[in-house]
Amino acid sequence: MRFYELPPEVENKICDTEARPFVRIVLELSGGDVYIPDSDILECVATSYNTEAGGIVNCGELLLKGIYDIEKNPEYVPGLGVQIWYCFGDRINTFFRFHMFVDDSGFQSQETGFLDKTTKVRLIDLSTKLDDTKLQRNWTDAQTVVHSVVCDRLQPEKSLVHIIAARGGIRANEINCGSLPFDIPYVVVAGSAWKELCALAKAYDAVVECGKDLTLSFIESPYDTENDYSEDSDFTLDETQITHYRFFYNNDKYANNVRLKYTRYVQTERQELWSYSDAPVWYDEDMRPYYPFTDDSRKIISDNDYQAIYTAKNDEGKTRNVVYADEITSEEEFVRDMQIAGSSPTMTPSFEVVQYDTTTYKDRAIVQLSRNGNLIGLYKAAIYGRAIISETNYSIFVKDDNEIAAKGQIVKNITSKYLSDDLFEDEPFCLRRAKDLLHDCINCKGGYYLTTYLPLIHARVGAFMDIRLNAQSGFKKVRIDELTFRYKKEEAFSSEIWVTRV
Repeated sequence: MRFYELPPEVENKICDTEARPFVRIVLELSGGDVYIPDSDILECVATSYNTEAGGIVNCGELLLKGIYDIEKNPEYVPGLGVQIWYCFGDRINTFFRFHMFVDDSGFQSQETGFLDKTTKVRLIDLSTKLDDTKLQRNWTDAQTVVHSVVCDRLQPEKSLVHIIAARGGIRANEINCGSLPFDIPYVVVAGSAWKELCALAKAYDAVVECGKDLTLSFIESPYDTENDYSEDSDFTLDETQITHYRFFYNNDKYANNVRLKYTRYVQTERQELWSYSDAPVWYDEDMRPYYPFTDDSRKIISDNDYQAIYTAKNDEGKTRNVVYADEITSEEEFVRDMQIAGSSPTMTPSFEVVQYDTTTYKDRAIVQLSRNGNLIGLYKAAIYGRAIISETNYSIFVKDDNEIAAKGQIVKNITSKYLSDDLFEDEPFCLRRAKDLLHDCINCKGGYYLTTYLPLIHARVGAFMDIRLNAQSGFKKVRIDELTFRYKKEEAFSSEIWVTRV
């Protein structure tokens, strides 16, 4: 992840202590964008942080001079779009940094006495809306996705990022994404769009954020096959610019044994998925088993919801549950291929198909037959198809024996439904991901909370920089986990940054 690119005139002002930064706020009204008067902006706090779920969230708070309420403008309500720009010297040297929305508490006007009138506005980004299932399309319906890839901007209909984002109403042209062509044979998308995108980003170490330029960004994965991934430092901060720091350990993230557990889905070739086998069974003179239909007591005749549940064999010949099947035997093929006792099709009584439903469910068929009063001996009735099978509790274990000998075994259990078996640099991605996670867990070097008077408005969560805390120590490379920009009309600008050593 890199810092945002700044216009040259703005970049030159970052370290210029003579040019005091200030904030400009834009309200996105129906009649056009409207700037709040600069004199009315008393405070503006904007925060960006990486959540435990795996996504970057932006939020903020404004304190405005005067009363801003629906009596002044009926559009001053929750959900109103707000832009935050940072400026230097004059309004020409500007940088658009945040796009947020007024939260559900709205414009909170307050008055003390007669003259002290202010309005507080809390801001959220689109991730909050994407995490609210009440606002999403078909949020009550789990969506089954088969034969997709993680991310592909050229084929959005097969891209999980685009499919999940569409549940939140985000179109393909509103998404900035990389290229992660790892095959996901089967997945059920049931949570909110934001939670599912975060889980997907965490599985592939990508950055997901509701950006300022496009509605959604899903980028910066080290496993991206087309786009460059960089861990280069974009900024240097030394002791002359740091106004305060605090060191802390992050031992809670340490582990020397990573156990990656998931349900592995595998696509099979077309094979037999179901064959009739209900007792009782008889044997003919050649000891071949068959099923006598002498009355209507068998459930495949008496029940109108008889379920032919599919199973399939994996490459090792073991029977596994089927979660999804296609290329299913048609009704005509099902009847034609029945093996019934008798000398020829014209002399042998056959079944009438009352119901043969292979579309309602993807892991079973609903079948009902009628024998029309005939005595029938059934040798074989089968359904064939191509299946996706599930290998539950599939696990990958990676550990560092030297670390275990030194510190004792500390285990980190990780689960994900989005892991792929596709090869990445000549080894299965799931194994490579487990190794990389182990490396990250072992190399916990602690972190810092920093404050600086520099307006690091181009810094981003996930970006890298170098810091030096005193002239006697060297520079340390760190990654930004959280940042806050504090603007107060009567005080100096402050950038607060939480970083982790790498």
